[in-house]
Amino acid sequence: MAKHRKESSKPAESHAKVALITGAGSGIGKATAMLLAEKGYRIGVLDIDSDEVHCVVKDIKAAGGGAAPLVADVSNAEQMHSSIDALVKQFGRLDVVFANAGINGVWTPLEDMHPDEWDRTIAINLRGTFLTVKYSIPHLKKKGGAIVVTSSVNGTRLFSNVGASAYASSKAAQVGFTKMIALELAKHKIRANVICPGPIATLIIATTEKRNFAK
Repeated sequence: MAKHRKESSKPAESHAKVALITGAGSGIGKATAMLLAEKGYRIGVLDIDSDEVHCVVKDIKAAGGGAAPLVADVSNAEQMHSSIDALVKQFGRLDVVFANAGINGVWTPLEDMHPDEWDRTIAINLRGTFLTVKYSIPHLKKKGGAIVVTSSVNGTRLFSNVGASAYASSKAAQVGFTKMIALELAKHKIRANVICPGPIATLIIATTEKRNFAK
């Protein structure tokens, strides 16, 4: 009499690698989410726009992949902490973190920039990167993994975009941040790299506010 094969008690998701992608509702983040899902990763689709998040999750699942919707403001510590914990609870692990969320913010001469406009750009681009990485580290340490941060040529070599002082400052800081954590986390078998794209046709360009350039 043939013996029945014992089924594994672990869910299938626990064997697949898991990637957290911020700013995954559109642009670079969405494209990366779809690509990694095609390669078998389970995706944490994180964005502040609920409709976009659920749309991307729906597309991934329709293509046979696995994804979790995570609606959060990357500059909010409580929301990021709970979102990352929820992702790991659902899929059992975390292997890749793509800190991609960011805004151009307001581009205007420095004397015309309001302090709250400066703060918002720094909060989303830099604080958001910090929080994304911070709350991911305990999970990445378990098996090792990879962190990728989206900076910009505006933070490395292109400083001729007048009015983009807050944006360029946040992007330059992301480069320094990633270099620091690469050394700090290497002993835990966690790689950290920063990418610095040039102009790409995404919604970030359409939502940039430019003001008072006639002066």
